[in-house]
Amino acid sequence: MTNLILCHMSTADRPYNVVGLGINIYSGEELCYLIAQNAHTLDHDFMDERLCDFLDKQLELTELADKLREILRDKGNLSDFVMAILDEIGYCDADEMRNIKQILIESAGLSPARKHKSRGDNLLKARKFARAIDEYAGTLKKIDVDAEPILYAAVLHNMGTAYAKLLLYEKAAEYYMEAYRLNMDDESLIMHIVCCRLYMTDEKYDRMIIRCGYSDRVISAAGDILKTRDDYAGSANKYAKQLAELKGLKESGQVSRYYETLDATLDIWKREYRMSLT
Repeated sequence: MTNLILCHMSTADRPYNVVGLGINIYSGEELCYLIAQNAHTLDHDFMDERLCDFLDKQLELTELADKLREILRDKGNLSDFVMAILDEIGYCDADEMRNIKQILIESAGLSPARKHKSRGDNLLKARKFARAIDEYAGTLKKIDVDAEPILYAAVLHNMGTAYAKLLLYEKAAEYYMEAYRLNMDDESLIMHIVCCRLYMTDEKYDRMIIRCGYSDRVISAAGDILKTRDDYAGSANKYAKQLAELKGLKESGQVSRYYETLDATLDIWKREYRMSLT
């Protein structure tokens, strides 16, 4: 979320994690904002009893919670559920609400696979990499690869990206290559080469390049990414630099500073790892 939202209603002591988006919310206004920004990816699992409980117990919106529970009991549709929230909280104006309703109606015709891919993409953007991988894995089960090879390949490619963000480059390389075999898209092949470079020894990488006969163009493109992209070369180098700094402190006899830096570094790494899993 890039803009500040002035919340006039109660805010929660404990957040609600919005299904499929990987984002915690603390207020009704934040919920409406997320609905407005992600209406095209909302699915029926957004209609969750946990959301009713959150609105009731955390935000003291008991009447709205009861209305939503009634929609759930009557097996109502997603549009009715969402519009009840927007109407009660009043964050969106009339034009915005009409637009959101239209999006919900139109997106109802999207296949479950495309909706779930969008949700995986949202999780990937939110840096919830492990959850994005789970979402993509479920999405693949919903796609007939023979009928929709390009969509299947797009999911595989994004799974590769999620694994690369977790620094699991060998696994990422496998998914990028699977994607390339289906879509024959240079982007997937280039990212496969990037990841191979990051986990292979020099000798093994050189043998792979010679054996596969990749063009100079794609090899050069992969090299450019390794030089300039923080997401790949930078993420690996960041940890290497931190380890080198720790080693330097220890070897120079700065024991106290070494242990202080070690503790601080481990805390940062733990937070980054937990953030990728939640």
